[in-house]
Amino acid sequence: MSPLIASETGGLLRRPMGAVTRLYSNRLIVMVAVFGVLAVLGLTAVLLVSMRNSRLMALQAAEHSSHTIAQAVTGSVARTVQSVDVLLLATATQFEENSWPANPADADGQLRRLLAFMPHIRQLALIAADGRILGDSGDRRLTAQWDARPYFAQADSGLRGTLIGTRQPGRMLGPAGAPHIHHFIPFFRVLKSRSGQGDALLVAAVNPLHFNDMFTSLDLPPSARLRMWRYDGTLLAGDEDDGGFAAADHAGDTLFAEQLKKSEFGTFLLTDTDGTERITSYRTTANWPVVISVGLSRDDVLSLWRDASLPLLWPVGGLGLGLLVLTAILTRSLILRARTEATLVLSEQVLQTVSNGVAIADATQPDFPLVYVNPAFESMTGYKAADVVGTNARFLHRDDYDQPDLARLRTALETGGSVHVVLRNYRADGSLFWNDMTVSAVHAITGGLTHFVAIQRDITEQEQNRVSLRQAYDRIERYSAELERFSFILAHHLQEPARHIVLYSQMISRALDENADLELRGNLDFLTRAGSRLKDLLRDVQLYLAMDRLAMVGGNAEAEMVLDKEWVNRSVGIDGAEMSSSALPRVQVPPRRLADLFAVLIDNSILFRHPDRPLRVTVEARRQDDGFWRFDFSDNGMGIPPEFLEKVFGVFERLHGREQFRGNGVGLAIARKLVETLGGRISAHSDGVSGTTLTFTLPEATE
Repeated sequence: MSPLIASETGGLLRRPMGAVTRLYSNRLIVMVAVFGVLAVLGLTAVLLVSMRNSRLMALQAAEHSSHTIAQAVTGSVARTVQSVDVLLLATATQFEENSWPANPADADGQLRRLLAFMPHIRQLALIAADGRILGDSGDRRLTAQWDARPYFAQADSGLRGTLIGTRQPGRMLGPAGAPHIHHFIPFFRVLKSRSGQGDALLVAAVNPLHFNDMFTSLDLPPSARLRMWRYDGTLLAGDEDDGGFAAADHAGDTLFAEQLKKSEFGTFLLTDTDGTERITSYRTTANWPVVISVGLSRDDVLSLWRDASLPLLWPVGGLGLGLLVLTAILTRSLILRARTEATLVLSEQVLQTVSNGVAIADATQPDFPLVYVNPAFESMTGYKAADVVGTNARFLHRDDYDQPDLARLRTALETGGSVHVVLRNYRADGSLFWNDMTVSAVHAITGGLTHFVAIQRDITEQEQNRVSLRQAYDRIERYSAELERFSFILAHHLQEPARHIVLYSQMISRALDENADLELRGNLDFLTRAGSRLKDLLRDVQLYLAMDRLAMVGGNAEAEMVLDKEWVNRSVGIDGAEMSSSALPRVQVPPRRLADLFAVLIDNSILFRHPDRPLRVTVEARRQDDGFWRFDFSDNGMGIPPEFLEKVFGVFERLHGREQFRGNGVGLAIARKLVETLGGRISAHSDGVSGTTLTFTLPEATE
């Protein structure tokens, strides 16, 4: 943006267009010259960096490829192992439930049927702990010579149900003999029979060629190595010419000695037994002690990268890139120049017409002098532009330095940041006004701080109204608190005279002899009842007023436990009364307050139960999306006429005379105040005949 200077009237003057053009042209020439000198040097650097990055990307792609292959193969192997595990588990369940055929032919046939859809399992045999063959899908004569004792010992020390043995020579279970061109992997499980047959070993001879075929089906380079291991370093499947099939032959390899101890999957650089560096990814299955490793030759990867990179025409690409960058820079410079000129003209016009005060300070000069103020600023403050341009704007707050927002404003100016503040400022005539001001930092295209722009708004009337409203609220709160305190004290102190009325009326009644005037005795009884009602009424009023003072925080309550306790305490003596509820939640309500709420609702249901049917109460709850639980408290009582459903929550509201039902009409008012104090809502629903449902919401427990 072009530098701004102050005129004698405080307006903005742009430099002559010719000067702007010459300055712009000089910059463009310097830019092109520097670009021409640096282009050759930069081209070489770009080539080197690009080659290095592409090499790293090739290695990273190989790592990703090995990781992806390991992940896919691990899933396939896991599904195969799981199928074997499911087969062993199903056969074990049949044996342990005493449903195993006693006839050898039937037992063998049963195992053969189980292998009908398991081509990767060559043989399935069930061998007793004493060596007897309980079932065999193969040749019993060969299996009878197979030593199963080591597998019982291994199963006793293992924590899993299905175990995987070391790779064995031969196609099926049989005696150890001369080396064989075929191998099998024994999967076995020790069974406990409840029928008294004793322990047995269930063995599946899995064909390792199934896994090898799975590996060779992948389109991998000839130098790649894909293997399947046990956790102890035993090679189960992989290169057939690799002799490491004995137990833990590879336990000291980097994969088992270091990598598996750090993570169950990962990628690392491994120098293999043939001296080849391979980018190796490994992954373990989730439920079985099996590890899959995939190794890609690092030399092969780099060879492919070199073959793909060398033929590229780097000089042509570098030249094209340089021309593209130069074109982009020139185009952007021309666009910015046009936009800057248009923006300056538009900005000056806008600043002259906006209703908010605008002041611009030069951030490159000491003390940030003002370089521009608009007419709205002059009207708001009473200062003329000619009087304030070139000075710091601190004259607006005079000696009123005790303002918190002044410190925030100074910090923003010192750090070159933006800030929004509300200040007490003073006009030229000394009158106070409240200034809502937003200060924004303006930076040049190069990134340097050039100016601060302050947008100001006179909010004096708004601030005066806010103060007046706050004072009115304070008075209302004070009067409300005094009225509540007076009502509470009044209800408390009137209870004593009420108790005296009841007490002395009863004393006078007892003092009268049996021949006393019946009218006098009746008047004393009426006075006693009236005093008792007054005492109960004052107690309920005091409780209602105290609801605002009671603690509604500081605990959670089990709704079901509290409800059951209150029902037991209050339904005693009510013939045939029953209550049922769904599973009720834990709510964020102090237990004592929740007990008060359920007590009011239960008492209300008992008081207004229907005379012709036993009382039935049902309580249900369901969770809402707003973090509250909705409770439905239903009874089969007398019900409430629909036109009175809202009225029953008023204080002292009664739908029946005192001669019919006791109470003062405060219970449901207390319930509403308690629920609403907790942030919930309560309402009543009834057809006036079949009962009433009170619906209320309570906050769910947060712990």
